Amino acid sequence: MKRITLFYMLLSLVYIVQAQDDVELLGQLSYSQELSDVWGYVDEEGNEYALVGVYNGFSVVDVTDPTNPEEVYFESGPQSIWRDIKTWGDYAYVSNESYDGVLIVDLSPLPDGPITTSTNFTGSNYDFDSAHNLYIDEFGKLYIFGADNGSGGAIICDVASSPMNPQELGRFNNYYLHDGMARGDTLWGAGIYQGVLAAIDVSDPGSPTIMGTVSTPGQFAHNCWVSDDGTHVFTTDEISDGYIGAYNVEDLGNMFETDRIQSSPGANVIPHNVHVRNNFLITSYYTDGLVIHDAINPENIIEVGSYDTSPNYSGNGFNGAWGAYPFLPSGNILVSDIEEGLYILSFNFYRAAFVQGTVMDSISGDPIFAVNVDVLDTGLSTQTLFDGSFEIAATISGTYDIQFSKTFYKTKIIEGVEFVQGEVQDLEVELASALSVSVGEQELANRINVFPNPAKTVFNLNYNDISSADGNVKVTVYSVLGNKVDEFILDDFSGSVSFGKQYQPGVYLLHINNGISKGMRRLVKE
Repeated sequence: MKRITLFYMLLSLVYIVQAQDDVELLGQLSYSQELSDVWGYVDEEGNEYALVGVYNGFSVVDVTDPTNPEEVYFESGPQSIWRDIKTWGDYAYVSNESYDGVLIVDLSPLPDGPITTSTNFTGSNYDFDSAHNLYIDEFGKLYIFGADNGSGGAIICDVASSPMNPQELGRFNNYYLHDGMARGDTLWGAGIYQGVLAAIDVSDPGSPTIMGTVSTPGQFAHNCWVSDDGTHVFTTDEISDGYIGAYNVEDLGNMFETDRIQSSPGANVIPHNVHVRNNFLITSYYTDGLVIHDAINPENIIEVGSYDTSPNYSGNGFNGAWGAYPFLPSGNILVSDIEEGLYILSFNFYRAAFVQGTVMDSISGDPIFAVNVDVLDTGLSTQTLFDGSFEIAATISGTYDIQFSKTFYKTKIIEGVEFVQGEVQDLEVELASALSVSVGEQELANRINVFPNPAKTVFNLNYNDISSADGNVKVTVYSVLGNKVDEFILDDFSGSVSFGKQYQPGVYLLHINNGISKGMRRLVKE
């Protein structure tokens, strides 16, 4: 499936780039039942396994040889289209939305012996039969989301002390959480019905408190994952034409969106689960399959790879890829497709190339807004922001010419700009006004004087012995963006006139034209 990636930026800045699909199929295992989520496990000998949620149970698949995946264990369970799996050490924890609570499986007999040890956890203080999802943090705290107890927020348990017998520590009960993840003392919760990403203080699990929230693009937050450095969080909205949202979370009282992306803009595809590894986003999209984005720059996220696991489905609908697990030591990616089974995929995780810079007026030095920036012969294009800045991310490598153009400015081409994967090239570009004049055309300009300049209220224009081809001398004033802000006629060949009282503070360009020659002055209104 060929895609373009739409980058929605604040201030309505849009980037469109082409994506490479360098994801390789290594192996596949079919099932007779529909699948739900997938997780990974590595035994003490380094063998890799896929832990797969199946409609009628829980499956363990040896994927050490990705070309020959082999199911080595299956445990039947209540029929449920929702099963999610996480691990702590040698133990797998499996939720479902039917009954029997959370299944706990001891995986330590792998690879030699059969798995025989399993139990079900249904809670004591916070009894539950079903749960939508779960997460286990680095301290061995288990978060059970969407359980049928209270509001369905998060039941917090300790599995580090006794993995087969979790001890409850507390509960977040403010509202329902569909999913979440925790790092340090912060639980990041997907408040799907509130439409928010929530930062929750769980330093005291018995009394969790909300530290801040931010709305997601579709206000239907399905899952979330934090960046490697903890400065950003990424979410999915499980709706038609939904986005992955990116948020700066360095100030929990002022979290804000930095970018939003889609796999197939306008095709109504629904994103499901996003994970982060080494600043790459690995996301399962229902009918689009696996999509990989380079998020090393959270203000400009770019698609770098994809693999369609469900070629029989497209557009809207809850068919196709459910989960994607990217954390195996081999780097292989596990994808569970509802209808098609388990996929083992590989990707070389190459970085995008970035070119950024600022476009300024060559006379005033002021930034220019809405300059067209085109990477010639590639189809890549963008426009500058209000501060004159631009940024292009691309999966191309090599040397390209970049053209800068805007009405009332002379087009400029910067030749030989290097696009290097994983690197950022900085450019400073000056554009000259198309209305500017050469030295030989300054005779008319020498016959005028504008003062004061800078001016706080009005400018005074004195002119002397100005001849005209038709008896009229036209004065036009432009902003540095090329917009005409004023125009008037000088009837006499000598005299004075005041103007500019209504001008806002800023830089302006005055052009005078008598039909024979022309002149220009730079004006500053304070």
